[in-house]
Order: sequence, then C-alpha cells, then structure tokens
Amino acid sequence: MKKATLHYILDGIEGLILLCLVVSGFVLWFALPEGSDAGKTVWFSRYTWKEIHHWLAVGLLVFFSTHIITHWTWITYMTKSYFRRFYKA
Repeated sequence: MKKATLHYILDGIEGLILLCLVVSGFVLWFALPEGSDAGKTVWFSRYTWKEIHHWLAVGLLVFFSTHIITHWTWITYMTKSYFRRFYKA
C-alpha cells in the first residue's frame, strides 16, 4: 500500500471517530446532562453514551498515535530543518 493511501485512510478514520466523539459529547452535554432524570431519551441511557464516548476517545488516541508514528520521519526532518534555520539566524 502506498504511504499516501495509508495516510488518507488513517485521516478518514480519525475524522469519522472525531465526528462521532463530538456527537456523543454533545448528547452527553445537552440532551443528557449530569444529574438529569432523562432516562433513555436519546436512544441509549446516559451510562451507555458515556461508555461510547470513552471508547471513541480511546480509538481516536490509537489512530492518532499510529498517525504520528507513520509521520515520524517527516516530523523529525521538519524539526531539524526548523532548528537549523533558527540557529543560523
């Protein structure tokens, strides 16, 4: 698989997980706020939404870490390049 294809797939999955994380966060914040007696008003209970939210966060962390690892060569190159210019000035 080409590197560009891998990065595109990783970015797409990260974006989808992030979107789901935002939706679950808004459901927890607005539709089922802490201390509310709204039982199962938004498909699931508040506890289930919290579990979904937490596992999405773990998934995003895994994919973000993989993203950083696949870009590590570029990150080190750009950092060295930046500091080379910084110290020449």
